[in-house]
Amino acid sequence: MNKRFAPLYATLGLFLLTVITFFTLNGQVFPNLELMMVIWVYVAIDVGLFVTLIWGLFWKDQVIKIYTILATIGLMIPLSIWIFLLLLANGISEA
Repeated sequence: MNKRFAPLYATLGLFLLTVITFFTLNGQVFPNLELMMVIWVYVAIDVGLFVTLIWGLFWKDQVIKIYTILATIGLMIPLSIWIFLLLLANGISEA
């Protein structure tokens, strides 16, 4: 594994983790799973993406820096919207 592409590998890994959790953390696979637990899993992935974004900002290679920043921002925005919608659903179900 080339150290030059380490931030991109981390971003790709977090993307794959997000897709896997999106399809497995539902009511069919885990029927008794609370919604707040799912939200915390997605928040942890979002924090990981933020750390990868900071890591990419301090990278020396300009091309890797640009690709890492674009990829992490492109993944963080939809994931943050999804977390907000899950929090909204949790708030509505609690009322």
